[in-house]
Amino acid sequence: MDAGPDKGLDVIGQPSTGGAKTAVQCKRYAEGNKITSEQIQQYAALRQQWQDVKGVTVVTTSSFTRNALELADRLNVKCIDGDDLVRLVHRYNACEILDWYGQGKPAGW
Repeated sequence: MDAGPDKGLDVIGQPSTGGAKTAVQCKRYAEGNKITSEQIQQYAALRQQWQDVKGVTVVTTSSFTRNALELADRLNVKCIDGDDLVRLVHRYNACEILDWYGQGKPAGW
């Protein structure tokens, strides 16, 4: 798991209507570099680091191994691969976020 002040966590999300919080771990990987079951096991433990976090989602620009997906299902970890991510960006018209990221995340965007 990544070290540092975020304890390996990239985002804590919560629905705008309230409800349970979700820990989101994001991995920017090249195609073919897949998330493994060992990583899913590590990321599933993120929900134990915060009292009010109930769910875990792992997002990757690549994909997941079959074993990772099977373990994620058993551990109730949601997986979003690169194809799903593209669909979500289009669904929510979030292309501006990609532009911002592509330009190095400039302040005052």
